[in-house]
Amino acid sequence: MDQFVTVRQVQMWGVDTNLFQFQGMLTWAVFFLNADKTIYGRYGSRGARMSRKDNDKDVTLEGFKKAMEGALELHKGFPANKDALAGKTGKPRPWKTPESFPFKPNASGPAEKTQGKGCIHCHDVQDSEFKSAWKAGQPVPDKLLWTYPMPDELGLVLDTTERATVARVVSGSPADKGGFRTGDKIVTLEGQPPISLADVQWVLHNADEPSTLKGQVDRGGKKVDVTLTLAAGWRRKTEYTLTQSLGWVTRNVVAGMRMQVVDPVEKSKLGLPGNALAIKVVDLAPDFARDRNTSAKTVGIQKNDIIVEVDGVKSAMSESEFITYLIQKKGKGQKVPLTLARGGQIQKVQLDLP
Repeated sequence: MDQFVTVRQVQMWGVDTNLFQFQGMLTWAVFFLNADKTIYGRYGSRGARMSRKDNDKDVTLEGFKKAMEGALELHKGFPANKDALAGKTGKPRPWKTPESFPFKPNASGPAEKTQGKGCIHCHDVQDSEFKSAWKAGQPVPDKLLWTYPMPDELGLVLDTTERATVARVVSGSPADKGGFRTGDKIVTLEGQPPISLADVQWVLHNADEPSTLKGQVDRGGKKVDVTLTLAAGWRRKTEYTLTQSLGWVTRNVVAGMRMQVVDPVEKSKLGLPGNALAIKVVDLAPDFARDRNTSAKTVGIQKNDIIVEVDGVKSAMSESEFITYLIQKKGKGQKVPLTLARGGQIQKVQLDLP
């Protein structure tokens, strides 16, 4: 630690969001920077959160120390390795600071004390990037919803106590087919030298799909070439409702509904096939909706209703996919027909989009 100049940034007013691009839903994140703003690496990760106690399962002091050691090694090799580090800086956003986003973060104004409404939080910036594209009527790409995907989705499980080191490879997965093996130390991925799980997530977050990423690993002192093939839609394996702060989605997109996918046993009792759409409304919060007059409750939706069809689509969807359908396929201000199963009866309603 003594070899670094350390700076703690506690809020996002005026921050250069072109330079500081990272997973905004983290409790804590680190950038390792050269004085000329070249990024050596990132640290801080969070996969799907099944419970509060799992929030920090993807960060460890041991892993942080290894990332620091990796950053110091890259610093010693600088500037000869500058070209290899170029990919760690993201493409410029249309807006440089949080205050310049068309859909501004939820903050009342700069304040000496960075608490409460005076603070622009990291997750506010991530939400605002998404909402700015959505409000502008632009196509919202999957990478703004399924952000910073974990390599686990490709069968590549990394050791959180080591530096970009493979703990396990799932048999038959893209990682397995691409040549990764347990114990491999990732030397490069798409030309970038990763020093942490977060660095690997960064490459995956910015990758096109479908595509094949090229990498190199150290396997017992020998350099081995590997690949990761990304199929179209691979990000969607994760429920982003478990990884993002989506209160605004509940308010705006689904009009106050909180939902969960019906399990196979209950679906069978309802006489629905396994591939059928079945999402239960587990709660209704009209006061949480964007407008009481267009809340789900007002248009006729009730708690425990089961959505079995949306806009003519009856095939199974996760909660994330259901919300994504409304965001990506339907226009602002449209009415979306829903078919509901309620007590053995079928009900038809129309959901108003903002």
